[in-house]
Amino acid sequence: MTMTFKITATNSLEFIYKNHSYRVFKPKTKGQNLKALTKVFQHCECMLSHYSKVLVARIELSTQSYSTNNQMFLKFIKKQLSVLTKQYNCKVSYICARERNTSSNHHYHLAVLLSGHKIKHSSKLTHQLKHAWESEGLGSASFVKHPYYLMQRGNKLTIEPALYRLSYLTKLATKETDIKAHSYLFNKLEYSTVQNSKRFNDTLFVSPAITYQQNKKVTQIKSNNLKTDGIYLQNRCSDISSTQLKRPKLHHLLVCSDHLNQASSGQLSVQHSMHRSICMQDDRSPYVN
Repeated sequence: MTMTFKITATNSLEFIYKNHSYRVFKPKTKGQNLKALTKVFQHCECMLSHYSKVLVARIELSTQSYSTNNQMFLKFIKKQLSVLTKQYNCKVSYICARERNTSSNHHYHLAVLLSGHKIKHSSKLTHQLKHAWESEGLGSASFVKHPYYLMQRGNKLTIEPALYRLSYLTKLATKETDIKAHSYLFNKLEYSTVQNSKRFNDTLFVSPAITYQQNKKVTQIKSNNLKTDGIYLQNRCSDISSTQLKRPKLHHLLVCSDHLNQASSGQLSVQHSMHRSICMQDDRSPYVN
């Protein structure tokens, strides 16, 4: 889905997952919950192990009254997952964040994920969720701008915008710290047995062959339009041979060129999903949506 804003060095951080960098939301204060953020990545990867296309739909749920637990929401979402599973005949999962800012009541940022082969637009789905939430007297529901994304297995170009949007849910700001209720909510989801062998490499999120072809296409466009002292500009991946494409660790060659747009300067904080450390490295590529 086309968005009206750009993911830049100003509003994003680089987050490392399985040797690849992804732009995630950069909070103005308090930073990210890296454990929850990693779980978001794993959850999306798990859904992509089941379906080569996964729709991510967003909606906001405000509560009618404040509660120190999430029982009301959990009962609601359990019922909705059952309804949607039968309605679309596919697995349905969710990622949710509980927050409380200046209001006396708390609210939920909800994302629902399901097969992109069964549904390609979020309008009917979000209206259905809004009606269900409000008709049960649980509070009010509101739509968000750019409410859905369609992730395609192995195609980082379609996955990164969705991950960026979902990473907003894992920010530490506005999360409650003085209650026992969980701030980050996920349903249980197992990897597909068919794709299980791929969970340990990067092909569900970043397919080397797809990345190579995308970079090659951009290179050809640049070669036809840009010239410097009579020498055509070449992408760094243009020298990769078809033999190299067959090597299982090709992603190590492509790790610096997953993003199609290469930034020339600037510094970004890098958050690693494995050791949770923060370091600095050159800004490689503000993703333009």
